[in-house]
Amino acid sequence: MTAKPEHYRVVRDYESPYSNSMRFLKGELVKVGQEFKEDPDWENWVWCEGNNKKAWVPKQYVKILGANGILERDYDALELSVQVGEKLIVHEIVNGFGLSEKPDGARGWVPMRNLVIEKE
Repeated sequence: MTAKPEHYRVVRDYESPYSNSMRFLKGELVKVGQEFKEDPDWENWVWCEGNNKKAWVPKQYVKILGANGILERDYDALELSVQVGEKLIVHEIVNGFGLSEKPDGARGWVPMRNLVIEKE
């Protein structure tokens, strides 16, 4: 996780397969499914379902109790679609994704492999 927001530039387009907000709240009970294994850059993601929501959630955000879990912090699974050249502020990095913000205030997760840090 990053300590302070950093400025990044998009170097590879990313089209979000999950463009809808799926917000889980701290203390929420969820059913925990499979762990994501399709990409070694994106480890420690688990499939969670609860209250008519389904999304990949960082494993470290969930206290897993068998087939169930409790969210240990608020989490929104919204991903951003971005294009080469866009500038973003990355507030947090978790499991290969950066919680990013566009200049217009839109926020969501973007794969870090699509970004490079901007030198000041």
